[in-house]
Amino acid sequence: MGMLCGKGTSNGNLNFKINPMRKFLFFVASLFITGSLLAGGLVTNNNQSAMFTRLQNRNASTDIDAAYFNPAGLTKLGNGFFASVNNQIISQTQKVISTYPSLDVTPKEYVGKVSAPIFPGVYLVYNTGKLSFSAGFNPIGGGGGAKYDKGLPSFEMGISDLKPALSGIGLNTTQYSADIFFKGSSVYFGYQANIAYQFNDMISGAVGVRMVTAKNTYEGYIKDIKVNPVYLGNPTGALISAPQFFTSIGQTSYALMTADRQVDVEQSGSGITPILSVNLTPSEIIDISVKYEFQTKLNLKTKVNNNNDGGIFVNNQEIISDMPAELSFGVAFKPISKLLVSVNFNEYFDKNVDYDGSSDLNINMIDKNFMEYGLGMEYGLTEKLRISAGWSHTSTGVNLAYQSDQSFSTNTNSFGGGFGYHISPVIDFNLGFQKTFYAEGNKPQSHTLGTPPLSIQVPFTETYNKSTWIIGAGLDFYFGKK
Repeated sequence: MGMLCGKGTSNGNLNFKINPMRKFLFFVASLFITGSLLAGGLVTNNNQSAMFTRLQNRNASTDIDAAYFNPAGLTKLGNGFFASVNNQIISQTQKVISTYPSLDVTPKEYVGKVSAPIFPGVYLVYNTGKLSFSAGFNPIGGGGGAKYDKGLPSFEMGISDLKPALSGIGLNTTQYSADIFFKGSSVYFGYQANIAYQFNDMISGAVGVRMVTAKNTYEGYIKDIKVNPVYLGNPTGALISAPQFFTSIGQTSYALMTADRQVDVEQSGSGITPILSVNLTPSEIIDISVKYEFQTKLNLKTKVNNNNDGGIFVNNQEIISDMPAELSFGVAFKPISKLLVSVNFNEYFDKNVDYDGSSDLNINMIDKNFMEYGLGMEYGLTEKLRISAGWSHTSTGVNLAYQSDQSFSTNTNSFGGGFGYHISPVIDFNLGFQKTFYAEGNKPQSHTLGTPPLSIQVPFTETYNKSTWIIGAGLDFYFGKK
């Protein structure tokens, strides 16, 4: 180590580590690779039609969106051709609050904005006799882009450690600053095809397959890191360039650590999901559905576009990004012709999935599978107009070891409502609104300041929260006998 000469000290040795860019890149990877945007499990989107937005429960659907929710139930549409075109406008706010004492503000709030103005769902069905052929296209995972203008505590803490580290060797340092930014997008498109067969008036079955194509993109930087040490070269304690400061005192390794960094990375890959479903109609007023989606094996290949620093990203490296198997159960009950009552249950088998390539990760971080259940009702006010409302609850299975500012999961309650309108005998319009409320998460933890044997553990707490709203609209076309 080189020696420092400054006001209040004759010399001193730096004893700390800082690598903000590595933490920055790890955050981006974990946020987008393992995150779903809305309803569903840790990585799976289940909000796949405008009807879902306004009812929240579609597992036992026998309408056109059953091409995703209940392929076996499509045999109830009758003969002919049917189509559905949907879009949802989605906005999500993610918040992390840290009490780490070295940050420039304590507690400090970090806000991320996730936007998905286009979240499509397109379904086609052709029925003839007892056979039903269907296809669907939707964002089965991801689906949005996120922007954090101030970064997150996991990589700002390393920069904030410059204050106590420099002050500890006699260079009074009270401020730091950095220009931190990133944006990223993630979308897993699903291309699904199904064949259903009506065995009799009570039982229909379907087999299907979904091809999943995934693409994640990350762009960002940490630059212009500054500190205000008071020493002979900066007697007024003004904010000065950290790399230039460390270079001037012979600390070239720290000059490199605080130099500007940027990232420009793409990851892409594809996988196959086999799907089985059964629809039971024990009476004219009840439909019961069961669907099982097998685990999707998905490897993503990394492409580093910038030449200066890929961080933890290695060009041409493949990472595991599997999607879990899912078991879905639903009941649709029509006690009278004007009233529909729907019940849902979904289980996502997260404990069986190796999300990041570490064979023991889920054993330590996931205690149980992700669960989702809910209730929805629709009532026909007139022959043309129907109103609906619904509720859906998710129960996460992760423990505190999983929770971090990089990726967190808490229980949710979603409420939706809207209406459907028969524009004509062959066209239906659906409009829905949804708001999702997330339980607040808290995690006491500690951060290592310095390097052994002189390091200390600094305790602090992080608080996590999200909020999401959706507007969904769709048109259904019935070119056949419904």
